[in-house]
Amino acid sequence: MGMGTRLVVWLVLLGLVVPGLLASAPARPAAARSIEPSAGGTQGSAATARTAPDQPRLLVHFRPEATAAERAAAIASIGGTVDRELHQIDVTRVAIRIPADPLGDEPGLTALRLSQDPAVRSVEPDSIGSVQFAPNDPFYLSDPSFGLGQWGIRKAHVDQAWDIVRGSPSIIVAVIDTGIDRNHPDLGGVVLSGATFLTAPDPTCPAGSTIDDNGHGTHVAGVIAANGNNGIGIAGVAFGVKILPIKALDCQGAGLMSDVASGVIWATDHGARVINISLGSSAAQSTLQDAVRYAIARNVIVVAAAGNCGVLSSRCTTLNEPQYPGAYPEVLAVAATDDNDGHASFSNVGAYVGVSAPGVHIYGTIPTYPTTLSQSTGLTSYASISGTSQASPFVAAVAALLLGQEPGLSVAQLIDRLKSTADDLGAFGPDPVFGSGRVNALRAVTASTTIRYGASYDVSAVPARGTIGVPLVAAVRITNTSSFPWIATGVNPVDLAYHWADLANNTVTWDGQRSPLPADVPIGGTVTVNATILTPKATGTYVLRLDLVREGVAWFSSNGVATANVSVAITSGLAASYAPVASAQSTFVLGPTTFSVTVSNTGTAVWPAGGATPVRLSYHWLGPTGLVVVWDGARGLLPADIAPGQSAVVAMPIASPMSVGPYTLRLDLVQEGVTWFSAQGVTPRDIAVTVTTGVGATYAFASPATAFLPGSRVLVPVTLTNTGLLTWAAGGPNPVHAAAHLYDSVGRVVVWDGERAVLPRDVAPGQSIIVPVALAVPLGSSPASYGVRVDLVREGLAWFSDDGVAPGTGALRADPDYRASVATTATTVSRGAPSIAITLTNTSAVPWITGGSAPIDVSSHWLAADGTPLVWDGPRVTLGAQTVAPGASISLTIPLAPPPASAVAVVVDLVAEGLRWFGNGSPIRVTLVP
Repeated sequence: MGMGTRLVVWLVLLGLVVPGLLASAPARPAAARSIEPSAGGTQGSAATARTAPDQPRLLVHFRPEATAAERAAAIASIGGTVDRELHQIDVTRVAIRIPADPLGDEPGLTALRLSQDPAVRSVEPDSIGSVQFAPNDPFYLSDPSFGLGQWGIRKAHVDQAWDIVRGSPSIIVAVIDTGIDRNHPDLGGVVLSGATFLTAPDPTCPAGSTIDDNGHGTHVAGVIAANGNNGIGIAGVAFGVKILPIKALDCQGAGLMSDVASGVIWATDHGARVINISLGSSAAQSTLQDAVRYAIARNVIVVAAAGNCGVLSSRCTTLNEPQYPGAYPEVLAVAATDDNDGHASFSNVGAYVGVSAPGVHIYGTIPTYPTTLSQSTGLTSYASISGTSQASPFVAAVAALLLGQEPGLSVAQLIDRLKSTADDLGAFGPDPVFGSGRVNALRAVTASTTIRYGASYDVSAVPARGTIGVPLVAAVRITNTSSFPWIATGVNPVDLAYHWADLANNTVTWDGQRSPLPADVPIGGTVTVNATILTPKATGTYVLRLDLVREGVAWFSSNGVATANVSVAITSGLAASYAPVASAQSTFVLGPTTFSVTVSNTGTAVWPAGGATPVRLSYHWLGPTGLVVVWDGARGLLPADIAPGQSAVVAMPIASPMSVGPYTLRLDLVQEGVTWFSAQGVTPRDIAVTVTTGVGATYAFASPATAFLPGSRVLVPVTLTNTGLLTWAAGGPNPVHAAAHLYDSVGRVVVWDGERAVLPRDVAPGQSIIVPVALAVPLGSSPASYGVRVDLVREGLAWFSDDGVAPGTGALRADPDYRASVATTATTVSRGAPSIAITLTNTSAVPWITGGSAPIDVSSHWLAADGTPLVWDGPRVTLGAQTVAPGASISLTIPLAPPPASAVAVVVDLVAEGLRWFGNGSPIRVTLVP
C-alpha cells in the first residue's frame, strides 16, 4: 500500500545502523535510591527511608497473619530498612547493609536467615535486569544503509492489516524501559505522562534522571507507535495508540527487577491494556511474577523479550539461559527473526518462546539529544538496532491493533489469537525456536473472534468415595469437540486437571494436579487419561470438577466448556487405638523422658512411615483445667508402613511441660502436612501424669542432748533415704551433697548453706545411707537455741527444699560456759626446755570440741612476783582429737615460753581461738632450774 511505500523510502534515505550496544552491561550491586517520577507524571510508591545507592535488597512476602510489630521485628533482626511497599501483590522491599566482602553471598545468607522468621512466608534477593541488545556485529557500522527499511512491517503483513484497522488512541501500551524522548518529532502527541521507578542508577548516570538517557526505550516506543503517514521518520506498527512511559532502567540499561515489578503494577493501575518489557534477567523472581499475575488478573497482557542468549557473551554465560520476565508462563515471550524469516542467531531458544517477530536491523526512533547510545554511535533521532528487544514491541503493537478492533478480548484470547494466526516456521507446530511462529498481523485481525473450545467427558470410572491423603486414580475418557487439535506436548499442551468445591460452591482447590494426555488428540478424537487427583485435606462431601487446560493459554471452562462434575465423599480413612505399656509412668521427671506405646491401625487407610506425608505418633499436654499447655509435641517414628489391622510399638520421646504439677498427656497420631487423627474424629488416648522434679528424700537424726560452745563444729549422723525417681549421684557435674541450715528462735536464717557432706556412693531410689552432717554453732555471748534443717542439694541445680522436698528438722543449743580447772604437781621448770605437766578438768556444762570457727586450745603466761605479766600467750597446744565432756579431765604436758629472769609463776589457761580466753587459770609458783 502507498503509505507503506513512503515509509520505506524514508528509511532507505536515513539508512542508519547501530550495533548491538550494551549487550552485556557490567554487573553491579543492587542500588537503593528512589527516583521521583517524570515531571507531570503520576508518582509511584515512594521509598520510606533513604538508603545508599549500592545497598542490596530483599523482596519479602510476609505471612498474612503477621502483625505490623512482628514484621518490623523480622526486618530489624537483619538490620534492614523498608524502602518500598508493593501493596497490590503484598511484597515489601527491604534494603540491607552493604556486604563487607563484595564477592561473598551476604545478601543470600541474610535472605536465608530472614526466611526462617515465623512472620515471613518467603524471601528472595532483588536482582538486576537489563535491556536485550544483540551481540556486537562488525557489519553494523560498516554498512550504514541496509536498504531494508521497515522490512518487518511488510514481512508480518502489518501494512495489509492497516487497511482493516489502525492503532486506536483508546488503547494504552506501557513501555517499561529506559524512558522515552517525548519530544521526538516522530512521537509527538503519542506519549502520555508516566512514572519513574529507578532506585539504583549507575553512578555514571545523571542523578535524578526521568528521561531516556540511554536510547533503548525511545527505540522500543517507536517500533510500537511512531506517528505514521506524517511525512517524516518511520511508522509504528500500531501508530495511533498511546504510549505510557515507565522508566525502570538507567542510562546503562540496567535496573532492579523490583522496580520493573513496580512499573508493571503502576501501568496496570493507570489504564494500560498492553505492557511491553524489552529487558531480562536470569533471576526468576517471584515478586516480578506476582506483579505480572496482578496485571493479567486485570486483563492486561504482558509481552516480553525472549532474550539474546542465543550466543555466549559476558552477560550470557550459559547458552539460551532463560530470561525473565519472558520465561514466566504467564508472559508472551517473543523471539527474533531476520528478513528471510530465519532464526536470529542471538535470539534465545527455549520452551517458553511464545511467538516470533522481526528483530534484526530494526530501524526506529532514538532520542534527539545525547545519550549513552549516541555516545557510542554518534547517531541521534534514528538508528537501526537488532535484538529480541525489538521483536517484543513488534508483537505488543500487533496486540494493540487487535485490541483496537476487539477491545473485549481477554488476555487468554489475545495470546491464543496471536499464536494461532502466526506463520508456522521451522519444525511443524509450536517449537522452542519460533514458538507458534512469526506473528502475522493480517491473519490476526481477520481471524474469527474466538477459537472454539469443546470437550465431552465420561467420568463413570471416577470413585464416589475418597480418603484424605490418598489420591483418587481413575480412567477418564474425553472427546475433543474443539475447533483445534489438542497437543499433548510442546509449549501449550492440553492437560487434564481439576478443581474441588464444597457443597456451598466455595472453591477448595483450584488448578489441581495435571494429568497429561497420552498422545495428541485430533478434532473429534477420543482419548483415555489416567487421572491422578489429590483429595481435599478435610473430610466432607465435595464436588470434583474435571477441567481441561491449554497450558499458558486458557482453561476450557473459561471458554464456555462445562466441567465434568462428580460428587465425592472424602473421609479420613483414619482410626487408631493406643496402648501404653503396663509400666507407663504416671509420674514424669521434669525434662525429657521416653516410653513405649503400641499403636493399632483400626481404620481403612495405610499409615505410611515415610514419604511426603508420613504418619507419626505425637502428643499434646493439657493443664489441670483442660487448656492446652503444649501442642504439637515431639514425634515418634513408625518402624514401617502400618496397614489396616496391623500394630506397631513406637518408642515415644516426650518433653514434659516447663513446670511441675498435674497434667493430662494426650497421645495423638498425625499425618504430617495433612491432619491430626484427633481432628478427624479419632479418639486420642489421655493419661493422667504428675510432673515432678524427680527428687525426694527423708531425713532421720537426733538433736544433740547437750549445748555447745559458740563456734563449735558438731557432727550429727543423719540417715538419708532416697524417696524420689532419680538416683543421687555422688560425683559428676551435679553431685548430691548434704548440708544444714540454722535458724534463730523467730525463724530467721542464721547459717545458710552450711558445710557440705559428701555422699560416699550413689544412692538409688529406695536406698538409704548414713552421712555425718556438720553443724556450725553460731557465735554469741549468751545462751541460745537454734533450729536445724538438714537439706540436700544438687550442686549447680537446686536445693531439694526448693523443689518442694521437706528438710529434716532438729534443734541445737549454744551455751558460752567457759569454765575449767587446772592442776599440776610440778614445782620446778627447766629454763633450757621449759614445760609443765598439767591436768585440765571441764567444769562447765558443755563439751570441749576440736574444730569449728573457735577451736579450744591451751596456752600459758609468765608472771613476776607481784603478779605482773612478763610473757603473755605462750605456745599454743591443741586438745588433739579428743572431745572433753563436762566433768571429764585430760592430762598433757605443754611447752612454755622461755621464762624471763624475774619470772616466778606461770598461769595455764584455755582459749576459744578468735573469741576469748577462759580466764580460769591460777598462778602456779615454780622454781626455775637450768
